[in-house]
Amino acid sequence: MIDPILLFFVFPLVTIIFAIALERIFNNPFLVSAIIFGIFLILAFTVFTEDFLIAAIAYGILAFLTALIFSTIQNILDRLNNNTGNNTGNNNSGNNNNGNNNDFPNTCACKTCCCQRQYLRCLRGR
Repeated sequence: MIDPILLFFVFPLVTIIFAIALERIFNNPFLVSAIIFGIFLILAFTVFTEDFLIAAIAYGILAFLTALIFSTIQNILDRLNNNTGNNTGNNNSGNNNNGNNNDFPNTCACKTCCCQRQYLRCLRGR
């Protein structure tokens, strides 16, 4: 028998924390939920009994929802930061940058829509 504190408090909390961390790394909610479901599936067959499979499915769904919510909040914040950043007067009209149209030379800017987001974070380049 699995301890209820472990089942209802510790594992969901760890799932939420790892889902946010993996979403930050991979930026793909499906991949995050698949990784976490795989980890709990391995735990179900090695450490716990087969009754833990239902909990593993629930934790996979929880990881997907957490990653999806975190991704949505991150996209909203990126859009808000992008909109407020356009009003600061950062234009390249007076700069001599040898034809380089990059406002932030240390970032890997998107080439499809000329936004300053990285390739994986651009919403228009998909």
